[in-house]
Amino acid sequence: MDISFFSNLWSISKKSYDMEEKFWDQKAEEFNSKDIEEKESRDFISILEFIEASKNNKFENVLDIGCGTGFYSRKFSEISECVTAVDISENMLEYAQKNLKAKCRNNVKFVKKAWPDLNLEEFRWKEKFDLVFASMTPAVDSCEDLIKMIDCGTNLYFLSGFVERKDSLKNEISEIILGCHNDKPYGNKMYSALNILWNMGYYPKITYVDSDWSKSQTVDQFYKKCLLNFGRKKSLTEKDKVLIRDYIESKAINGIVEEKITSKVAWFCWKK
Repeated sequence: MDISFFSNLWSISKKSYDMEEKFWDQKAEEFNSKDIEEKESRDFISILEFIEASKNNKFENVLDIGCGTGFYSRKFSEISECVTAVDISENMLEYAQKNLKAKCRNNVKFVKKAWPDLNLEEFRWKEKFDLVFASMTPAVDSCEDLIKMIDCGTNLYFLSGFVERKDSLKNEISEIILGCHNDKPYGNKMYSALNILWNMGYYPKITYVDSDWSKSQTVDQFYKKCLLNFGRKKSLTEKDKVLIRDYIESKAINGIVEEKITSKVAWFCWKK
């Protein structure tokens, strides 16, 4: 089984980038929350250990693909000469710039661009970065995206993503609205990426991180998130919206719904 086999297996999800930008723009405030920052702060220490880097190590140029609200960009700016952070969402980048300014860091450059559309020659990014970092981002979503990620770098790479995730309420809503629940909503991304890297002669270091947590939200908050989430998968009818609302209200206690999430995330690290 060669690269083309795993490239096809990693079925590209033919995204509308206008829709993707709108989706992540609306998720920006949630991703900028203190709870997520605290989790990423813990993860950052573990990531440095995993890639066998220490805070005493200095990177020259770091590329953060799908930087979101910029937490990892800020952390890498403390141990790097220069950080370049790219994301599709204007709102995410606005939070990232505000957060960076609050920390008085001035060595991070932000670029608004969908990763699949980014031209390395135009940006002069070929073999520019000694660390290319892509944490939990849907930006790297095909074999071509992965190869572009590799072409940017000169030394070290980090890629992470879900291999499994279960959302107790959204999974049931999926059955109602879509008529089925995809047991592998994240597809074969990490499996295919691993095999493509292997076929290219790279042998990534791998670990898995298991997590479980719960979220409590008002009915209205969760309803809006469900419309946003399922609206990416199909054009929601008024009947769909009523079914979603009725389901959420049936699970609410005093106007609050609690969703339980379990996940398994794969971390890959490799050198050129």
